[in-house]
Amino acid sequence: MELDLEEKKKMLANLEQVPEPEFEGVSYPSFIPFRKKGAKNVIEDIMNVKSRDSDIILCTYAKSGTHWTYEIVYMLLRNTTELDKKSKIQVMLEAVDDLSVLNSVPSPRIMDTHCLFKYIPKQHRENKGKIVHMIRNPKDVCVSYYYHCLKDIFVNFDGTWDEFLELFMSGKLPYGTWYNYELEIERAARDFPGMIFTCCYEDMKQEPVREIKKLADFLGIACSDDTLEKIAKKTSFENMQKNKFDFTQIVDGKGFIFRKGEIGDWKNHFTVAQNEKFDAQFKEEMKDSKYKITFE
Repeated sequence: MELDLEEKKKMLANLEQVPEPEFEGVSYPSFIPFRKKGAKNVIEDIMNVKSRDSDIILCTYAKSGTHWTYEIVYMLLRNTTELDKKSKIQVMLEAVDDLSVLNSVPSPRIMDTHCLFKYIPKQHRENKGKIVHMIRNPKDVCVSYYYHCLKDIFVNFDGTWDEFLELFMSGKLPYGTWYNYELEIERAARDFPGMIFTCCYEDMKQEPVREIKKLADFLGIACSDDTLEKIAKKTSFENMQKNKFDFTQIVDGKGFIFRKGEIGDWKNHFTVAQNEKFDAQFKEEMKDSKYKITFE
């Protein structure tokens, strides 16, 4: 059952007193399900979600364009060019208090998660259900994540940029390291050919119509050029920042999901030494990866 509003307020008021939940060496935000059931039970519940053949799961590392991807997929599946009145947080597997509510969501369902690929619903993997994966260059992810964590009441962080960068590079933030997440998805794409569509944040930003067309083809949806243009316009960062309800407004009155959405903002934050250290780690961690990452 859902917690009533007053109980939720009490739990939120005490969030800073509770350490971030952890499972198999990875920490998670202090979402209500984690606080109520513990990380192990939350992950097991996600893995046991009953899947439908038409389900689409959005798999992204945090701050990699999940809300953006959700709106594009929503428009394609629902044959509309209007933003969803609801938030993707309502179908975020690790944030849903009672996963049985997903049973009432009409098909085709869109669900999303930042959890590792190995933790997505087992039936979805077994059925080779479709997965849409957005990847973003890790430097911009890190900067965006930094500003998000400064305001997110579900994450225990109030430090400096230098401190945050060290946490990011050492994998001590919620959801673990960017490298582990992305390399696991890349392996899964090889192990489950045709199941995972990977789109690059930077490509979607620079050539949205072209990339939305590729996504539509993956989903088996025919779209006119006019519809593709309208979807690209309605899901632009500027339009979403202006017209999409940001559920984090309940925290600070302004919201912090849609901050900049730029490519290369990392250059305004990384020192030369930090950039060199990051590049060395990136080169080592991604030496066997086929991903082509655009940093600017």
